[in-house]
Amino acid sequence: MLKHLLVAASAAVVAFGSAYAQDMKTVKVGTTNLSSDIGLFLAQKRGYFTEEGIKVELVPFDSGAKMVAPLGAGDLDAAAGAASAGLYNAVNRGLKLKIVADKGTNIAGYSYKALMVRKDLIDSGAFKSLADLKGKKVAIIANGAADESVINQALKKAGLKDEDIEKVFLPFPQHLPAFSNKAIDAAISAEPGITTMVRNNVAVRFVGLDDFYPVQQTAMLLINGKFAEDRKTVMSFLKAYLRGVRAYDATLKDGKIAGPGAEDMIKDIAEMTGFKDLTMLHQMVPVFIDPDGKVDSASIETDLAYFKSRGLVSNDITATSVVDMSFVDALKPVLGPFARPK
Repeated sequence: MLKHLLVAASAAVVAFGSAYAQDMKTVKVGTTNLSSDIGLFLAQKRGYFTEEGIKVELVPFDSGAKMVAPLGAGDLDAAAGAASAGLYNAVNRGLKLKIVADKGTNIAGYSYKALMVRKDLIDSGAFKSLADLKGKKVAIIANGAADESVINQALKKAGLKDEDIEKVFLPFPQHLPAFSNKAIDAAISAEPGITTMVRNNVAVRFVGLDDFYPVQQTAMLLINGKFAEDRKTVMSFLKAYLRGVRAYDATLKDGKIAGPGAEDMIKDIAEMTGFKDLTMLHQMVPVFIDPDGKVDSASIETDLAYFKSRGLVSNDITATSVVDMSFVDALKPVLGPFARPK
């Protein structure tokens, strides 16, 4: 009799679990497995998404630009992204995309992007200030990327203009060989490539972006219009995501991953990115992600104004038509204030 009861109880548990799994909403999210995806990774690994009753599928892409079309078509519900000209042009074409949360902000102390200069130019004294960008070949990740606006800020600080430099469009992994071959003189680069280039003595971290662009919104979470209509699920998704972000933020200290739980966090980042050199991860400047998910609107406006000035996007589109902070604003009282461990 007892055996029959145990079998029946076990069957009931399995049936309940199956029914619960069927009730869970599936959310497909495009990622690039960069360090700024850590909030998503932790929310999945630590079960935060499951606790919110949603099943998240992290779909890998080799660039954020390739996520725009499937996001607009509904093949993805959310995606990593950047405020590029391509994003605004996609919205202009009718794709209902919204920026809903921070996924990486370059700020003082956490400038994980920097202006890199070829080492021999520094050693010889040929490059001493931003004014020495004039006539130089400068690598930028892509035409119409936010980093074009970034280098424009450096040029403005030096009293220069876009036409004073030669732009070379190269993905981040190609910056090191380009410096080695003397194909470029400078670059807007990102970690861990920055630390790798310094280690290899091919380039010098001249200044962090914050030297000439105090706060720059470099990455954000995007959702499509259909997903935005399911407000309850979006809120659950973002709540779990921000719990992941806060778990990461708790390990940041003095511009490094050096706070409580730092060793485990380094291992998590290595697992997510496939980056095996843990020493490098300790040395590099980590990304900062706002614990409340707030994006820097001023930076987005600055980049958009630059795109318009170059004719890369039409003048009628506005940042407010793309940015929607209502979700993270509604989560503030739910999550409470973020307290960094001492």
